[in-house]
Amino acid sequence: MKRFFLAVSFAAAVISASCAKKEVSTATTAPAQAERRSEGYKIGVILPLTGKYSVYGNSTLHGIECAVGIFSPCSGLINAELIIKDDAGDPLKSEAAVDELMNFDRVNLIIGPLSSSSVEAAANKAVTYGVPLISLSQKEGIAKIGDNIFSVALTAESQVNALVDWAVNKKKLKTFAIIYPTTVYGETYKELYREAVEKAQAKIVFSEGYGESTLDFGSIFRKEHKKFDACFIPDSYRAVGYISATMAAEGIKGVQLMGINRWNNPELIDRGGETLQGAVFVDGFFDGGSSPTVSNFVSVFNQAYGINPTVLESQSFDAAKLAAKAMQLSGGAHAADIKNSLAALPAVEGSTGDISFDSNREAIKRLFFLTVKEENIMELESANN
Repeated sequence: MKRFFLAVSFAAAVISASCAKKEVSTATTAPAQAERRSEGYKIGVILPLTGKYSVYGNSTLHGIECAVGIFSPCSGLINAELIIKDDAGDPLKSEAAVDELMNFDRVNLIIGPLSSSSVEAAANKAVTYGVPLISLSQKEGIAKIGDNIFSVALTAESQVNALVDWAVNKKKLKTFAIIYPTTVYGETYKELYREAVEKAQAKIVFSEGYGESTLDFGSIFRKEHKKFDACFIPDSYRAVGYISATMAAEGIKGVQLMGINRWNNPELIDRGGETLQGAVFVDGFFDGGSSPTVSNFVSVFNQAYGINPTVLESQSFDAAKLAAKAMQLSGGAHAADIKNSLAALPAVEGSTGDISFDSNREAIKRLFFLTVKEENIMELESANN
């Protein structure tokens, strides 16, 4: 409840300030605010600070704040002014936010939006202005909209490619299965997985979908008695527990279970128990990460906000770090110079280690391989020590 209260309180403060270029007041429950000095660097931010995505939007905002040093002991590369717009996850509002940031606030870089429903609209509008926009949405292919659109989000493609590479090249697994929800989300993962497995010269021998109301997962495995080395389940921790228990009940053993960042929840173990021991999944952030960079980020963020960061704060922190470095190197006066600087950036230290952009303007950053060991979720490397 503490996290939700802080987020909503700060959102109210931001909105009451009309997202203007002045100092933003905070509620008494928020951390003490550092003085907002500006060297002419202005960063536009578009997030859902109200509406059904507001909790996620405010969590994301905290990561950006920390990266530019708004709250001690967070510190930033430059003295940047955040100009914050609330799009409530609405495409029309996100378009309007870009217009306001460009025509009234005169920013030269935008971070956001977060929701997949609004990011495409904002990106298309940003292209018309030629302003660099760093997307925080997991929507696939957003950077392809224009050469001024960048993305730091954890995508379905990056997760699938990392998992298949690990399974084929490190574990030497050869036959694969996929059990997926028959939704747009699930179908996307199915196709990406199929392409990655075939590219790795391995083979999918079993592929089956299920509906949202499916209760009898056993019928899926009774249709065909195929044997496979690994099974990929691109769904939430809730569904995974049912499926893994069903596989055990059907006598399917010795199979490497693999999953996505939606598995990363403490309830995963409660739901799957012994049937998920040794399962492997990936995420863009893990607050129990063993590296000094992760430990330092978690410590600093916790001191500032009283909570540990999640992948939302991690990726927005990284976006703001990249933005600040590009503005610092280019001088920050012209959007075109900042865009070119972003594209050519050397590695910048982010929340999990070095981060930069590839030739497609997608983030090159560390993925965490996580596993279930006894009653804990931990990094795979740590589990294998």
